Amino acid sequence: MSTVVPYLFRPGTGALPPALTGRDVQQTVLSRCLADLVAGSAPPHNIVLLGPRGNGKTTLLNWFKGVCADTSVDAVALTPQSIPTQQALLEALAPRRGIAKWMRRKIGVASVASAEGGAHTNLTGALTARCRRRPLAVLLDEAHTLDSKIGGTLLNVSQQVRTEAPFLLVLAGTPGLLDRLRETGASFWSRLGEGLLGVGRLDDAAARAALSAPLQAHGVGIHAGALDAVIEHSQRYPYFIQLWGDALWKQRAATGATRIDAAAVASAQPTVVAQVTDYYRSRYDELRAEGVLTAAMAVARIFQARMDATAQEHELDAALAKAGIEDEVRRRHGLDALNRLGYIWRPPGQMPPLAWSAGIPSLMTFVLEAGSKLGVHE
Repeated sequence: MSTVVPYLFRPGTGALPPALTGRDVQQTVLSRCLADLVAGSAPPHNIVLLGPRGNGKTTLLNWFKGVCADTSVDAVALTPQSIPTQQALLEALAPRRGIAKWMRRKIGVASVASAEGGAHTNLTGALTARCRRRPLAVLLDEAHTLDSKIGGTLLNVSQQVRTEAPFLLVLAGTPGLLDRLRETGASFWSRLGEGLLGVGRLDDAAARAALSAPLQAHGVGIHAGALDAVIEHSQRYPYFIQLWGDALWKQRAATGATRIDAAAVASAQPTVVAQVTDYYRSRYDELRAEGVLTAAMAVARIFQARMDATAQEHELDAALAKAGIEDEVRRRHGLDALNRLGYIWRPPGQMPPLAWSAGIPSLMTFVLEAGSKLGVHE
């Protein structure tokens, strides 16, 4: 009878990893906001979690939702797909079945009918009444895909509700989210302060703990050299760390070994490399589909010698011009697209103005090599 191997690492699911490491700053800010809600007050700001895909923004939302569940605060998780219309937004935040219950004491039963109309004013009133009854946190994932009209309503309503009731809005999205927020015309989102949180690759200590701590908790050690090799290949990118953890955990279950050495890493490497390569191919195809592969290759050349450093905007602009993108508008479009896709980004609060960082350094190497071998056809 075969033994079923239980999952320990869950790459790409958005579920909480076995060890959530390296997110102390983000968790601290979220916890402070939760404390305000529990105390019956709106936090001093809403929150935007910003970063390239695969770095754990959804994981942080799920962590926060779980923390809220242990308090008096309701947490509603949404995606742009779940609120395609104004009416859907109203139903998600102030469903008809709850309006009468929430609003009877506050503004009278006569107002219930108008609240069901779904207009901006009605959503503000219904949501304020709900939050006065019980604090609420709205968690919106993939917010960079949010319709501008729906987003404008949600952001402006949130600002109004927070002046009268305990309410928090948490948005998570790729670096292009800031441009989407600007499109809504809600200017106060440029003044988030510590509520604007970057979610990028882990530092070295956190990356090591994300892999080794769960294994050790299950009686499996890992040699220092083996851990070094895994961290170097993973680029400290959370998704890749989870891929490695999953492969090593399954291998350990098959062999019964209690210690992972260099041979075990070498044995698991083909599986991980194949998964990472598939991921890189999908990102490469995405860049081609966006028509920015030439720009991506030009940027990769800048970062090739300084994968953990930053590049100034004028350097990237010059590299794009040298690559044949001579029109300034096209260069701006190229950089905006690469930012939106998380190929490059500007971590908030960590860099000088206009300084850029690589989303995943090794992705740039893949793009440069693939583009050079296959030719660039946009």
